[in-house]
Amino acid sequence: MKPSLLEKVKQDLRALRLKDMADILETALEAAHQEQQGHIQFLDRLVQEQRRAMAERSLDRRIKQAKFPRKMTFEHFDWGFQPGLNVEYLKDLIQLDFVPNRQTVLILGKTGTGKTHIATALGVKACEAGYRVLFFKLQNLLSILYATLADDTTDEVIAGIARCHLLIIDHVDFIRTKNDYPSLLLDLVSACHQRVAMIFTTSISFEQWGEALGNPSITHAIVDRIFHHAKVINIRPGRSYRTQGPHAPKLDQAQGIKP
Repeated sequence: MKPSLLEKVKQDLRALRLKDMADILETALEAAHQEQQGHIQFLDRLVQEQRRAMAERSLDRRIKQAKFPRKMTFEHFDWGFQPGLNVEYLKDLIQLDFVPNRQTVLILGKTGTGKTHIATALGVKACEAGYRVLFFKLQNLLSILYATLADDTTDEVIAGIARCHLLIIDHVDFIRTKNDYPSLLLDLVSACHQRVAMIFTTSISFEQWGEALGNPSITHAIVDRIFHHAKVINIRPGRSYRTQGPHAPKLDQAQGIKP
């Protein structure tokens, strides 16, 4: 039995990879009849549904490719938790001007003060704006780069990372380091400097980065590139999300976030 003309059109739409138009075709036809829509109105509804669905899938794909530890957004951010939070400065960053300007954002603060949440939420915003984002914990990133030394693919992997619009490196801290780690990180930062927007989060002072990475002289070159035209969010001392509760220590004052 031959399919009806309606079914044939739906099959053709799916063959053209317009599945979402095919899925709502019958509903759109009924609505067009009931509402006495013209041909252009009917076609516009189909096209807008296809565009909406494609944009949604594209966003889902960008968020998946970013490899965030969790999808954290500013809608779930407790704006009143850090008393000294400079809301206006953070909201300025949320406009994402630093991404096309290829600037670096540094987020400093003790463990549990919301650094990863802010970095991830900025990353999600960038995905929503159509940017390609990559998220790494520093330890994992350096392990990946170190593994490339075995098959001489370091330059290729770094070039692949540098093709994103926003690179987020979380948890720059005291790590299990190897001799090659500082030079690998310098190679990556150099490849991305002024070409890719970057976000770093850290719970230690920049003076301690050399000790943490194991090579103060190379680390100085890394920090020099990172600080070039950088925007700084400082959450020190700050309250900790992880230590709040009936027996949690209280902080008398929080410096909050300052540009």
